[in-house]
Amino acid sequence: MIRLLKVIFLFLSIFLCSLVLVLLKCLFMFSPTTRKKIVAYTVHFFGKAFILIMGIKVKISGEKELLRKRGVFFICNHLSYIDGIIANSLSPLVFIGKTEMRKWPFFGIFIFLSNTIFVNRINSSNIHKEVDKIVSFLTSKVNVILFPEGTSTDGKALLPFKSSFFAAPLAAKCKIIPLVIKYKEINHKKLNNENKNLIYWYGDMGFLSHLLNVLKLRRIVVEVNVCEPVHIEKGQNGENHSQRKYLRDICRKTIENQLNLTENAGIK
Repeated sequence: MIRLLKVIFLFLSIFLCSLVLVLLKCLFMFSPTTRKKIVAYTVHFFGKAFILIMGIKVKISGEKELLRKRGVFFICNHLSYIDGIIANSLSPLVFIGKTEMRKWPFFGIFIFLSNTIFVNRINSSNIHKEVDKIVSFLTSKVNVILFPEGTSTDGKALLPFKSSFFAAPLAAKCKIIPLVIKYKEINHKKLNNENKNLIYWYGDMGFLSHLLNVLKLRRIVVEVNVCEPVHIEKGQNGENHSQRKYLRDICRKTIENQLNLTENAGIK
């Protein structure tokens, strides 16, 4: 019964948010900067409702005040689609996501309306256009979040980061703020190897069946650590490959240092 109510409330909330986003896009059709901002704030508002419906308790540590900054580039480790729901509840932002997400039944429409910046991770021929689009959001003072591993994982290791999209914060001359997500508890039990796949989503796991199982859970506790910002030095720009690699490596090292991978994966 509880799962049924959660399913109903979650789908109704997503549907309502989608309707509001359509209306806002029409109202602010001729004001693209305002439209970008108000869409991000709207999804942020509904994001708070989503985590409430799903029984997610978010504990924030570190530089909390940085979540109030605007026009920043967030970098985050990636364990599940739940990461995105959590990130949306923390700050108004838009995602950099795979083009395949547009094809997700029902959710694809919502993801599209949320101003997700779709990128092709296989074919990089449009990388310059994709970076330019990210820069347009950042310079409009809209936050952008990237999961630089390129896919979600089982939490046992931090995958190599892709450097291409670090060209965007370089071009926009904005702060880069690493976020570290750690899932801590499921139904008042510490995360471990036996229960972690109830919330971790990776590999060939089915999306809808996994989500329905997540909605069975009474409580999920997650910790989000907001790390110190990585500043863009004067004179740096996105055209220099070595500068992108440098920022990539700093961000990866920062997240890696914050992650206790043994604990996070539930390995004893």
